[in-house]
Amino acid sequence: MKKLLLPENCKAYKANLHCHSTLSDGRYDVAKLKTLYRDRGYSIVAFSDHDRLIPHPELFSDDFIPLTAVEHGIDDRTGRCYHLNFISEDKDRSVFPPFERDYSVDGVNRLIAAANEAGFICQYNHPRWSFQSAEEYRDLKGLWAFEVFNTGCELEMHDGWGDREYEIICRDGKEYPAAVATDDNHNGAGDPASPYDDSFGGWTTVFSPELTYGAVFSALKRGDCYATTGPEIYSLYVEDNKLYARFSPACSVCLRFETRRTGVLHTHGDDMTEAVFDVSGNYRYFRLEVKDTHNNKAMTRAYTFDEING
Repeated sequence: MKKLLLPENCKAYKANLHCHSTLSDGRYDVAKLKTLYRDRGYSIVAFSDHDRLIPHPELFSDDFIPLTAVEHGIDDRTGRCYHLNFISEDKDRSVFPPFERDYSVDGVNRLIAAANEAGFICQYNHPRWSFQSAEEYRDLKGLWAFEVFNTGCELEMHDGWGDREYEIICRDGKEYPAAVATDDNHNGAGDPASPYDDSFGGWTTVFSPELTYGAVFSALKRGDCYATTGPEIYSLYVEDNKLYARFSPACSVCLRFETRRTGVLHTHGDDMTEAVFDVSGNYRYFRLEVKDTHNNKAMTRAYTFDEING
């Protein structure tokens, strides 16, 4: 039986799920951000200003969905911090549940649980920039997504990647959040062409049957998406214990399990566009990475054995 891991008969939409405007510490207002991102092929932006949950009904159009979101932070006063994005199921929501800023796993789990109960999905942001150890994120519960790349953090201090940390939370934790790549843009450079501009470096491709708020939110919640800094994944499915993948031209593809079991294909140039891997036998999960010669990478979420074979 064919098991689809990325939906067929859905359009792939480009999304930035971490964005700051003049409503917090960003340089551009939301209208300008919509124009900038839409002109670069984006259809979805989560406007996640710090501590401000503000709907943007004026930004909706046939080709653009503004997700109602907020970023909340909890710090320990030594430089370590939790930064969490919350995306609202209700596009018109402007009130976030009250919470205590308790810097502890238990405290953050209480926050996530309350937000989930209120109709939000929660995204954990930039673990390296946050100076956090595995003990501080491994046992978080109720996360919808985990940031595996953050453009702003990469430009600021070469700490934008969170792929290793994502592996840890999947391997050593108890849950399997989606993998997302974001900009976390503040646009302080003031020029989209500047090498210091923090837009358009990493994005999440979302597979949705239509471009509406409800359909996009449901697709995100299901994990019908992947993270990327460049490569595209066109199809991904399992049939007869084989994983079949089609993608944009790449030089390396790696199928990672929770152990040292891997499937790897390499070429000298970006001349590989499909791969087949054996996924028979026992495992807890696997996930796929696709890399090109510019060292850009696409990453799927972790797919569990029970999900594949259930």
